This record gives sequence, structure tokens and C-alpha cells, in this order.
Amino acid sequence: MNPDLKDSITPTPRERELMMLIARGMQNKNIAYELKISENTVRAHIGNIMRKYRLQNRTQIAIIFALHAAPPSLRRDLANGGVYPVAVKPAQVLARNPRIQTAPE
Repeated sequence: MNPDLKDSITPTPRERELMMLIARGMQNKNIAYELKISENTVRAHIGNIMRKYRLQNRTQIAIIFALHAAPPSLRRDLANGGVYPVAVKPAQVLARNPRIQTAPE
């Protein structure tokens, strides 16, 4: 499956619900309870999602959900290999704001 085709696949509303709950880290039995469906149905939905997107595990499902839920500007930046600022070191943050409380050493 080429990447353009993969981007054009849209999850169904139920798949989106399931993907969101997986992204929250919920187990199948909790997802089943939340959606008022059986665990077997949850497993079937997960299998369908994995086949549809050619994924291998729940973490990948969560990533796909996050990318679909992300604002279009972020998705565009990620697709274009956008450059993001280097993480600020804690010492730099403290230098800028000395009132931040730190744990005693």
C-alpha cells in the first residue's frame, strides 16, 4: 500500500472510538465495558483496524489515532519533516525563572 493511499483511508466512527480508547491505554475488557460490546467484538474491531492500516500492535493504533486527531498544521509539519526547536534544558528554565521550586537535594 503506498503512503498516499494509507493517508486517504478513514476510520469509521466506531473504529475512531476504539482507537481513542486504545490510545488512552485501556484494556480490551475496559473498552468492551465502555462501549457496551463484548470483548470478542473489541478484538474483531482491533483486527479490522490492524488490517486496514497494516499495523502490528496497539501502539501503532494509538499513533495513527494521534495523527488523525492532530490539527492539520501539525500533520502537515510532520509530513514535511518539520524542524522543531531543541528541547530546553532544566538549568536554562531555572535561569530564566528562579522562582521555580526544586526538590531538596
